[in-house]
Amino acid sequence: MLESQDFEAWVALRNTVLATLPDPDLYVREDDEARFFQAHLSPSGEVIGVFVDDALIAYAMIELPGEQEAHNLGHVIGLEPAQQGMVAHLSSCMVLPQWRGRQLQRTLLSARLGLAQACGRPLCMALVSLLNHRSRHNMLRQGLRVVWTGMIDGLHRHVAMIDLEQGMDFAAEGELLLPSLDYEALRAAALAGYACVGEVRAPDGAVSLRYARHLGHNRRPR
Repeated sequence: MLESQDFEAWVALRNTVLATLPDPDLYVREDDEARFFQAHLSPSGEVIGVFVDDALIAYAMIELPGEQEAHNLGHVIGLEPAQQGMVAHLSSCMVLPQWRGRQLQRTLLSARLGLAQACGRPLCMALVSLLNHRSRHNMLRQGLRVVWTGMIDGLHRHVAMIDLEQGMDFAAEGELLLPSLDYEALRAAALAGYACVGEVRAPDGAVSLRYARHLGHNRRPR
């Protein structure tokens, strides 16, 4: 677990990763990184670091937001206040380019789900850019589902979610196949009670998202 003294190494890793992004929309840097880092340290969260020979090569963050806080993703998607207290944010996760391809992002996602469950926060949520196919792919493989699409801070964003206690059930019929960058269609599907449960990649690389109707669930987002 990273601590306050790891801040500079964390920033250096982020500088390297963000400089390599093919599109700046994939991750928009926080205005106050020091505050962002501190907000994810215990007891408000945790920052997992991966080291090789004392060098930080990857990190992943989890936040435990308070009930009814404006930035609580449960509040954003319309969960009841009592349910917002069950939310854990799967925040930023980055891996140095030379260490990609070793399933570190997927491993760190699994580790954060375990931490959230240990903290009594079974509703794990993450913000994802519509352009971030890799992160969305890893989340879908780990069991998260895209339950909301909308504007956050002027950006088109998904909210992916998993319920570690009750699970989430979907209808087996009536699936929709939607282009991954069609914001209006994706938002309309979410508002109609559908969630993204998978993806289809065409030979030319185009990505379509599979949406299924979300069945009755006492934690269903509005």
